[in-house]
Amino acid sequence: MTMEMESEKCNWPKTMRKHVSKGGLCDVADQVPIPFEKVESWLKSYKDWKARLKYVQSELTHIPELTRTLHMVASHSRGRKQETVLRTVIRRIQITENEIPLLLSRISLIDYALTFLTSEEGLFVRLRYIDNIASSDAISRLALSRRAYFYHRKRILRKIYMKIKDRAFLLDLESSQAD
Repeated sequence: MTMEMESEKCNWPKTMRKHVSKGGLCDVADQVPIPFEKVESWLKSYKDWKARLKYVQSELTHIPELTRTLHMVASHSRGRKQETVLRTVIRRIQITENEIPLLLSRISLIDYALTFLTSEEGLFVRLRYIDNIASSDAISRLALSRRAYFYHRKRILRKIYMKIKDRAFLLDLESSQAD
């Protein structure tokens, strides 16, 4: 198969066909559609997920005290359990069973993807998405031209997505608490 036939089969834009005809390789990874906005929203939510995880884990430290209170109230108030304490215990059990595992999987998936970035790419992600610096400020801090900034952005988001695409559904699952 000639390069022209291969490029036609890939159904790439004209510039990519030109690249292939000059000896470039047909890379399957280039054909995967990357949901850039989704990846950006995951990266922006990363800091919130970590903060939420820390909060719910601290909330769990009160469970033994609450269950003891629940049993004391039941024994002293003619067998009726105090409803607010019961609801709190149920909520904390839901946190243990559902919310914490989901937050841990989201955080570890993003951490996994970030380990594959170079230090410069990691700095880019930290400035733009984790610290939530405006694009114009990130451009000046990274000493990039506007064009280079958006080129790097696209390349980094593609790199992150390609590492986690098979498990990206975990990042889209709805938690019991609004993110």
